[in-house]
Amino acid sequence: MKKILSVVAVAILLLVACNKPKATVVVPVMQTSADSMSYVIGLNLGRNLIGIDSLLNVNAVCEGLRDAYLGAEKLNAEEARAAYLKYMNYDVYERVAAFEEQFLEDLRKEDRKFVATNSGLTYKVHTLGNMKRVARNNRDTILMCYRALDVAGEVVDTTYLHGDTLRIALGDMPRGVVEATKLIGKGGHLETWVPSRLAFGSAGCDSLSILPNTMLYYELWLIDVEER
Repeated sequence: MKKILSVVAVAILLLVACNKPKATVVVPVMQTSADSMSYVIGLNLGRNLIGIDSLLNVNAVCEGLRDAYLGAEKLNAEEARAAYLKYMNYDVYERVAAFEEQFLEDLRKEDRKFVATNSGLTYKVHTLGNMKRVARNNRDTILMCYRALDVAGEVVDTTYLHGDTLRIALGDMPRGVVEATKLIGKGGHLETWVPSRLAFGSAGCDSLSILPNTMLYYELWLIDVEER
């Protein structure tokens, strides 16, 4: 959802409804410094909102701003809270889940070597490894190399590119990575797409700059397993 837009594009988004592509663009007239400052605030607000959710209704956002200034809110505090929670907890989740499901279904059609587990994890094994040395317990310590990318192909986390390895308790990894790692043995290598609910979910991961509801691609090399 995160997009980088020019100032001109953001301005247009703030002035034209997404569902009215033929609407006339109104060019703002900056007559005073207050006008300019107001416009700059609008630009910054637009950029921030696009980073949060590019599918928000721009006209409704503007209407909410006007109503707040006029003291004519159409929703009371409780109604606003209920609407917010419904959108964040259900509407966004359903939209994300539908996108991920379609994405992974198309992937499996294009590459038949990718298969899905009951949880929705989609993976392809390159090297099975020694299946007598498998991490079966979440307390097992694993030594691994990996790289993680988002759907856009941007690297969000990696040990591989820096030639480093990670030694960690299996259970400390995201749920989807835990499940994927258990599919191979020592010396194994696989690729896997991890749906957002099996990765970092609606919370995301601030330390890795991973946005909420982000599906991730992992390539894993399981170097060693220490059973607990």
